[in-house]
Amino acid sequence: MAKLEEKKVSSKKAFSGRLLKLRVDTVKLPNGIRTTREVVEHPGAVTIIALTDRTELVLVRQFRTAAGQVLLELPAGVPFRGEKGERTAKRELEEETGYRAKSVRKVYAGYASPGYSDELIQFYFAKDLKKHKQMTEEDELINVELVDLGLCLDLVRTGRIRDNKTVVGIMIARQIAGGDW
Repeated sequence: MAKLEEKKVSSKKAFSGRLLKLRVDTVKLPNGIRTTREVVEHPGAVTIIALTDRTELVLVRQFRTAAGQVLLELPAGVPFRGEKGERTAKRELEEETGYRAKSVRKVYAGYASPGYSDELIQFYFAKDLKKHKQMTEEDELINVELVDLGLCLDLVRTGRIRDNKTVVGIMIARQIAGGDW
């Protein structure tokens, strides 16, 4: 079996923004070839799989500049410095949707796109929801939608849900609702 590990030779910061950083690493491959890797550094995120008592997922609809369109997604956000994931999940759920969850637990963590980014997304399952007031930030325009879990897969199949963290979250929600998680 071939060795796969790359050895970092050097690293150079190319960009540093409010949320993201970009670095360019020079690496040596196991076969001796040197090449570069561009890496987006991300602080990590949480995604909230919030399921109502009526087996509806709490989804948000918002414009995403990178995609150039309005997307239907699970609520998500970035932790404040030093903030625990569970706290971030509760805070983001309430801010973006107005729902408070009595129960929140981490169910999964996975890389968003490891070919170029170190972003790790933590998935939290939220239940026992109670509606309060949505408290979005001034630069967030978000519509909240409750979508029957059974319909969510159809929305994926027909291309009306195209956000990968949401697709993963829907699969997890179906497993949890079916008692298989």
